[in-house]
Amino acid sequence: MAKGGAVGASEGRVEERALVLACQRGEVGAFARLVRLHQDVAIRTAYLLTNDREAAEDVAQTAFLNAFRALARFDPERPFRPWLLAIVANEARMVWRSRRRRPTAPLDPFQADDGEPPLDWAIRQDERARVRAALLAIDEPFRTTVVLHYFNELSVEEVAAALGCRPGTVKSRLHKARQRLRGLLTPRPRTTDTAMRPDEGQVVES
Repeated sequence: MAKGGAVGASEGRVEERALVLACQRGEVGAFARLVRLHQDVAIRTAYLLTNDREAAEDVAQTAFLNAFRALARFDPERPFRPWLLAIVANEARMVWRSRRRRPTAPLDPFQADDGEPPLDWAIRQDERARVRAALLAIDEPFRTTVVLHYFNELSVEEVAAALGCRPGTVKSRLHKARQRLRGLLTPRPRTTDTAMRPDEGQVVES
C-alpha cells in the first residue's frame, strides 16, 4: 500500500509540474486544472485558520489569484501544493486578524451521513468544534504550522519551505503546539468553591 501511495504521489507531482509549465507558457486552462486539484484543501486550510466559512472561500479565491499572478516566478521543480498553501495561510492570517471573534456557522453539514446514528454524528461534530476552537486559541505561527503538517499532511521539510524557516524550527513549533493543544483539549476537573479566572485557558507565548 505504501509503495502504491508513493507512486500515486509521484504521478501527482509530475502532473502538477506539467500544469505549472503550461501555465507559465500562458495556457489559462492549465491553471483552472490546478484550481480544481487544490480547491478543497485550500478552502479547508483557510477555514481552519479563520473559523469562517464565507471568509474561507474568499481567502481561497484570493490565494489562487495571487498564485496565478506569481506563477511566472515560481520554480516548477518545487512542489506546488506547499507553495500554494503558504499563500492561503498568509491571506487567512490577515482575514483572521480583521474578523477575530466573529460568530460563524460551522463548515460541517447540519445532518448526519446516511446510516450514521444521530448521537454518533452529534458527538463527532462536537469533537470537531472543540478541535477548531483549540486551534484558534493557539498563537501564530504555531496554528499555521499545525494545520499544514497535521491537517494537510505536509512533511516537516515542506512546511519549512512553505513558511521560510528551518525544519528544526518547524519541529519545535509542532512540539509546543501539541503541548498547548493537549492542555486545551484535556478536560479539567471543576470545583464548586473555586471561580474560574478570567484568563483561564488563555495561551501565552513562551
